[in-house]
Amino acid sequence: MSRTTIRSVSVEPLNIPLLEPFTIATGTTSEANNVLITITLADGSIGYGECAPFSPSTGETQETALSAALGCAELIKGKDAAHWRALSKLIRSVYFSQGTAIAGIEMALLDALTHSYGIPLYVFFGGASTFVETDMSIPMVSPERGYDLAKETVARGITSIKIKVGGDLRDDVARVEAIREGAPNVGLILDANQGYTANEALLCLEALDNRDIRPLLMEQPVHKDDHEGLRYVTQHTAVPIAADESAYSAANVAHLIAMGAVNVVNIKLYRRRLPCHAYPVNDRCDDRVSPGDKRCRPLCCRPGRFPFRRPRHSYVTGGGPLYWRLRAARRGV
Repeated sequence: MSRTTIRSVSVEPLNIPLLEPFTIATGTTSEANNVLITITLADGSIGYGECAPFSPSTGETQETALSAALGCAELIKGKDAAHWRALSKLIRSVYFSQGTAIAGIEMALLDALTHSYGIPLYVFFGGASTFVETDMSIPMVSPERGYDLAKETVARGITSIKIKVGGDLRDDVARVEAIREGAPNVGLILDANQGYTANEALLCLEALDNRDIRPLLMEQPVHKDDHEGLRYVTQHTAVPIAADESAYSAANVAHLIAMGAVNVVNIKLYRRRLPCHAYPVNDRCDDRVSPGDKRCRPLCCRPGRFPFRRPRHSYVTGGGPLYWRLRAARRGV
């Protein structure tokens, strides 16, 4: 038996109360109902992964993630973690629509494997970078609360804020204005989470422009299937427009770029699972745009687990899991 043979896989609920409700255009949550995966190898190495389903965005729940993760566990138990690509392909072939469950299993798999090898995960994937730049997301709150959260964010040394919009236009504009007042020197990203129509998105950007507020970009202003709406917004504003929920496959990203629907693609690792499945999305971005296209530019990487090379017009997000905190706690950091 190889020392990297998977000896056991544990799957359990992980419920994390939030300090306050987190509201976006598609829903509100006051507790993160996630799934914790623990993989133990034959040599005693342990790896942790987390599934972070959010029904309005992924169509998954804690119950479906638990069920799928348990199924994945049965598929990989007793197999060699060193064959992680083959194992990834195996679980994806069976549970292809349960992206967060697959991501959690793969996290735990690679965490255990790199522990066994005695190397950090970023070195395992090529050592492109030892850090990532993150932003802070501010949910759909009152202007007063937004101002306070912006001040707290600046005090923590964070230089970019993502503001959730996509509701009532007047409320959204007031919130953004208050956050700008509380954090006058940070970059602002707007995330509508599919909440606007194309015209509403443009009205929001126009109202902010009249107040001398120019966001770094607006993310997913319209419904994920409204590709024409995305293109309309992109063609009628100087603010870069990003696909998030619309960027659910490499083929879809290629289609969006070919039709000129977006300037930026948000590559979510929990949606694309391992880097070997996210690279094709990144490559579609690079292949479909000429090097001289000034509309497409690199943006900061949010909490991704893997060191991607900087693409011209994509950026990486990880979905806000507890994974690194668990790993740090186990190592006494």
